[in-house]
Amino acid sequence: MKIRILGMILLATTVTACSTVTPTTTSTPSSTIPAETTLSWQQREAELKRLQSWQVNGKIAVRTPKDAGSATVNWSERYGSYRIYLAGPLGSHSLQLNGEPGHVVLETSEGKRLTANNAEQLLAQNWGFDLPVSYIKYWVRGIPVPGIAKTSQFDNQGRLSDLVQDGWRVQYQRYTHKGHLDLPARLSINSDRLDVKIIIYDWKIA
Repeated sequence: MKIRILGMILLATTVTACSTVTPTTTSTPSSTIPAETTLSWQQREAELKRLQSWQVNGKIAVRTPKDAGSATVNWSERYGSYRIYLAGPLGSHSLQLNGEPGHVVLETSEGKRLTANNAEQLLAQNWGFDLPVSYIKYWVRGIPVPGIAKTSQFDNQGRLSDLVQDGWRVQYQRYTHKGHLDLPARLSINSDRLDVKIIIYDWKIA
């Protein structure tokens, strides 16, 4: 009888212990390996091409063999239409470009209002620098300009690190994370006639 009672006590103890054990699992915290690192370049490029409504605030510096200048920049794009606001040191001079395919209007702080077929022409005439605006709208998102031959290099997370297109070299020096996307925060754009550096302080995306 004592042996039977002892056996029943041991069985009850074992069942109780098993019922209080919490199973443990081993998992990698999502913060250590972002989901974006699993994207292929093709997937990442497709995501960035779908980004058609965005705004950046930052600074742009340009240099030619004979001249140099800088400005704060606010650039917004919305499904093909754009607004680029450039302000010089201390806000003493400013330019604003409002454009859509085939038509661009430039307004200056002195009250001038000029039009042209493209932004490059207006900036060259009024800011003094032939800035490749129609290309930068792609490069600033971290993707190549469609339909133009390119040479590309990527970092270990599958993001563009170096891009050569149409005589320009774009180097991506820093990225920032916004929403579910990795977006450029600092890039350098160079050709034999112009050096451009862009620092982006803030991204807003729809």
